[in-house]
Amino acid sequence: MKEKSVKRNYVYNVIYQILIIIIPIITMPYVSRILGADGIGLYSYEYSIVTYFVLAATLGTTVFGQRAISYVHGNIEERSKAFWELAIFRLCTTVIALAVYVVFFFLVLKDNGTLFFILALNIISVALDISWFFQGLEEFGRIVLCHTLFRILNLICVFLFVKTANDLNIYALIICGFNALSNVPLWFMLKGRICKVGGIRPFRSLKEIIQFFIPTIATQVYTVLDKSMIGWITGSNAENGYYEQAEKIAKIALTVVTALGTVMIPRIAKYFKEGNKELMQSYLYKSYRFTFLLAVPITLGLMAVSSVLIPVFLGDGYEPCIRLLQYFSLLVLLIGLSNANGMQLFVPTGRQNLLTITVTVGAVVNLALNAVLIPFLGSFGACIATVIAETAVTVTGFVFIIKSKDLSVSRIFLSAWKYFVAGGVMFAIVNFAIKPFVGVNVLGLAILIFSGIVICFLSLIILRDEAMKDFFKEIVGKLKRKPNSEQ
Repeated sequence: MKEKSVKRNYVYNVIYQILIIIIPIITMPYVSRILGADGIGLYSYEYSIVTYFVLAATLGTTVFGQRAISYVHGNIEERSKAFWELAIFRLCTTVIALAVYVVFFFLVLKDNGTLFFILALNIISVALDISWFFQGLEEFGRIVLCHTLFRILNLICVFLFVKTANDLNIYALIICGFNALSNVPLWFMLKGRICKVGGIRPFRSLKEIIQFFIPTIATQVYTVLDKSMIGWITGSNAENGYYEQAEKIAKIALTVVTALGTVMIPRIAKYFKEGNKELMQSYLYKSYRFTFLLAVPITLGLMAVSSVLIPVFLGDGYEPCIRLLQYFSLLVLLIGLSNANGMQLFVPTGRQNLLTITVTVGAVVNLALNAVLIPFLGSFGACIATVIAETAVTVTGFVFIIKSKDLSVSRIFLSAWKYFVAGGVMFAIVNFAIKPFVGVNVLGLAILIFSGIVICFLSLIILRDEAMKDFFKEIVGKLKRKPNSEQ
């Protein structure tokens, strides 16, 4: 039953994570052509600035809140106290961040005021967002339900109201406005899950929240600062536009891989608190195997199809994105593994200090390489810096695992050889045997993607992969149960 719960929540969380970025996915071909690389680049640069203030408003409360709620899952009074303390804390930090944001604009920027203040809606969203509460309760279905309607409305409005390159502010208002409003219905779902409690102390966990904040801000150095530095150093909105679109495609693919992490945090935290080390390790080994199963084919697949995907998906004028995406595709595997190390092992077991060290290493590497490479290579230099930084994060995480002897690293990587073989076969056939004979159009892209999936799937069956065996066992089991249920 617990296994089914994790699988169900994984599916819910995949849907949730995809919904968060589903609008950029569907609208990207349209918006890329309407706003152009310059418009996309300006939005990316301004968004990178507001992200620092969103980060300050959030601190480390998202992951902390999820874990805190999972610890007191069955006690309504304790979880109510945890909820109200964190909700009030986030409200206070949001107000402070918003005030500083306004002062920053008048003292430093003074340009693009309308866009800058529209983006402030992202800061306000921090106070409204209580998805961490339902994630802690492992009720991912409610989050998906809550956000679906607003994502669909978002999609419709972009196509209805964004018509020319001058509609950048309208585009920003649609994206940020619906993002804020999508959190409101969750508050109406709190009934029966929390109660009135006394003795609320919103700042009593400040020290622990800060511990979660440090790795978060270090991570932002090489996920947001790179875009800011591209703008500061090159002064080119187009360079930021190329970087933004290529990275976004890679991060969309990454979402499917990292979605399991959010589901596993409360589950592993629960087993850790109960002292059930054997069951905790069992889930972790399965999680690593699942990460390789998805990440390796996606990484190699993106490399193979990028020269067709970019012109079809983004249109003319985005040719530099092809090379960027080929390198960014490595992030799917690297971040997938570092996410398993940090968010599925270190955080649930109360060792976020190890996560802090790993991402700090990455931040330092990224910052140093950005300063050296961006002046000479522009967005491509930032891309190389990001990939090297993520490699440093992943390697550092595994060094800690080896030292602590939590898991067998050799067992983790030995379980992955079949995925590298299947992925390598898929890459070779798609890149050298199929791609030269298909056109650079929607049909050609569809043929490449479908062929890649089929080749990889068949390769894993031939290699007798355990994940494939489990998949077929589950299908056969459901087919056998169906006739009985109808009787």
